[in-house]
Amino acid sequence: MPAIRDISADKFVFGCHRFGFGPAPGGGYVDVQKHVVPMVRTALEQGIRTFDSAVLYRATLQLGKALEALNVDPNEIRLQTKCLRYLGLQVDNAKEHQPDVLLPSIPERYHGLTDKWDSSPKGVEQQICRERIEFGGKNLWGVALHDPPDMAKQVGMNWDTDIRPAVAFLKKAKAAGFVERIGLGIKEPDFVDRFVAEEPGTLDYAGITFCPAILGPLMKVIETSHAQKFEVTLMGINYGQAFTLTEDPATAPPFLYNYEFANDAERALMSKFFRICGATPLIHLAAAVAGLLVVHFPKSVTQIVTATKTPERLAETLQLVREAHVPAPVWAELKAAELIPRDFPTS
Repeated sequence: MPAIRDISADKFVFGCHRFGFGPAPGGGYVDVQKHVVPMVRTALEQGIRTFDSAVLYRATLQLGKALEALNVDPNEIRLQTKCLRYLGLQVDNAKEHQPDVLLPSIPERYHGLTDKWDSSPKGVEQQICRERIEFGGKNLWGVALHDPPDMAKQVGMNWDTDIRPAVAFLKKAKAAGFVERIGLGIKEPDFVDRFVAEEPGTLDYAGITFCPAILGPLMKVIETSHAQKFEVTLMGINYGQAFTLTEDPATAPPFLYNYEFANDAERALMSKFFRICGATPLIHLAAAVAGLLVVHFPKSVTQIVTATKTPERLAETLQLVREAHVPAPVWAELKAAELIPRDFPTS
């Protein structure tokens, strides 16, 4: 019988993404009383005390309302959120960057809006103040810069005008006690190196969209975290979306990989994982890798952010992280195929 990984509840964070984007179980809009309250109640019952949101998620107000309905003092939990991206009007050729599959279930109050960028100090101030007001607590446990690499791709990014002023404001907010930690929320691990070089001594945590396919770069981030003294957060929806597939990704219907539809190269990569894992579900591999990272690098990997559609699935996810088993031959073949690092600890 494989050993159960000793992972305390405070290592888990509930990701609020689905509170805004859904989809709700059975379809339709996300409803606070019907969908959000049961999830928040279950998260608290599981021992989770940290929630992760963002202005872009259209989710923090729903969390705040759920806490009110449950008569929970928001100061008894921690909210970490994100800035740079905000919600603006769909005018003047504004483009919606979120995949269409994420949009049909968002609450009506957010219709006609789309994500835009404002990295100015005033913009960041408004973003984080809004998040704190909608959450209801006295301060924010953390504020992460939300996907600067996406900014570079979509509208262009200049460090001196788009990143440094935002960081300077967050430092002031941290000194004032409004923000407790400054972080990153990114899909590209390599960006961490650039950030710590440009803003030495600033980073408290690096939130990285997680799946086993990025283990090589992620292990380098963990190594950097030791020297630079920041923590690593494994972000994502059920471990990188693609790892929830139950059929060969090479022929599966379109699916999201890092919040965008998988391209041919990503389908081929995921297919390799799928074929090697065989009878071991991909989500078991992802859960096991996440759990092993926390167990073997406890001072660096301090959070696993997970989000689900149902309370039952949340309990199952925490159990998977603690108990999911991958047979030794599967680990060996994954390493031989260089899909995960050869020195990655598997027990």
